[in-house]
Formats: sequence, C-alpha cells, structure tokens
Amino acid sequence: MTTDAVLEARSLTVGYGAMPVVHDLDLVVRKGEVVALLGVNGAGKTTTVRALAGDLKPFAGEVWLNGRRVTGPAHRRAKQGMRYISEERSVFMGLSASDNLRLGHGQRQRCLELFPELKPLLGRKAALLSGGEQQMLTLARALSAQPEVLLADELSLGLAPLVLERLLLAVRAAAAAGAGVLLVEQHVRDALEVADRAYIISHGKVVLQGDAKDLKDRIGEIEGTYLAGAELGLTEA
Repeated sequence: MTTDAVLEARSLTVGYGAMPVVHDLDLVVRKGEVVALLGVNGAGKTTTVRALAGDLKPFAGEVWLNGRRVTGPAHRRAKQGMRYISEERSVFMGLSASDNLRLGHGQRQRCLELFPELKPLLGRKAALLSGGEQQMLTLARALSAQPEVLLADELSLGLAPLVLERLLLAVRAAAAAGAGVLLVEQHVRDALEVADRAYIISHGKVVLQGDAKDLKDRIGEIEGTYLAGAELGLTEA
C-alpha cells in the first residue's frame, strides 16, 4: 500500500448489473489531505465513491482502508474509521437536530464547535431546517466522530455559495486535524481551493491528476477539455 495512504483504490472496476461504469481506476488519499474527484455528470464519480464506501461491490480491483484490504459493507467500514456523506442529505427528518447528532455516535460539543450555527436549532426537527442547515448537520455528525477517512459526495448540491464555503472550510479543518478526505464536488474551482490534490475522471477513467494548485492554474484548459458542463464555482482563484 502507498506510504501514508488511509484509502486506496487499486485497479477498481465497478458498475451496475453487468455494466461497468468505472474502469481500472487507481486512487490514493493520504492522512491529512483533501483529494478532489472531479468530472462531468455521468463520469463515474458517485459510482467510485459508492464502491469505496462499500455500497457497491467491485467487478475487479481492490479497496484498501488503513493499510488493509476491505471487502465488507459500509457499516463495517464505518467501524474502521470511515464516514460517507452521500448525495442525498442523510438526516432523519422526523427527529430533532439534537437527536440526529446523538445518532452519529460522536461528541455533540464537537459538533457545535464545528458548526455553532446549529446550537439554536437543536430542538427543531430536521425536516424544518433549511437545506444548508441540514447539510451542516450531516457534516457535523460525520466529523464529530473524528473519522480517519471522510467521503463527501456533492456537499454543495442545491446550496448557496456562502453555505458551500462554510462546508468546505469544515472539510479543510477535518484534514488539518488528520483525516483523509475524498471530496466529490461539482463546483470545480471551489473544490480546488480547499484540495491538496485532484483526480479528473471521464467515462469512468482517470484522465488527469495532480496538485490542486497546478490544476487550478490550468483551469481554463482543463474545463474546456475535460469538464465542459461542470460548474467552475464562484470562488476567485
């Protein structure tokens, strides 16, 4: 396994039914870094993350977590230090914000330190929170357990730019505290602002990878060649 890697995909091929969507993909996330996984809709980003999380069984290849090959489902990987935030906001709508945090098995105080905006909302049902507040709740619950690996798929979906900025700052802080983060994000430039490295996939294959700073300097070329249709985002370079 690659030195310092907390998560690694080796020659990963995965899809749905008998149809592969991701082909022979290699990917590494190291302790303390944010890695962005970028591509247009349908490129295979979510399929990749679901396979890494244990939601999809690969056709071929391996997933390694904390130095060990893993084949079990998502709940077993959670016990091994992984947290997965899917495209759908994973809050329990009928429960209060406080009860949602309790179900995360982390420290509530840490949740409120990460997102003090949630403190006055603790007694409110999650269904009555705004989309941004629900996503803060989801991310706070995941990070309160101090995971070794965080998989975050489209945190920004349907959210205002200021809320996205707030979420990405929390992701960056999680990496600074030692977590390895894989971030799937439709706002390309915003993702590159907080990422250390990035992979760009097209048609289920890695077509480009490198340091986020270098890729950001080439954003015009990259967007025109690989990311036509993806959102650049509002953050200035």
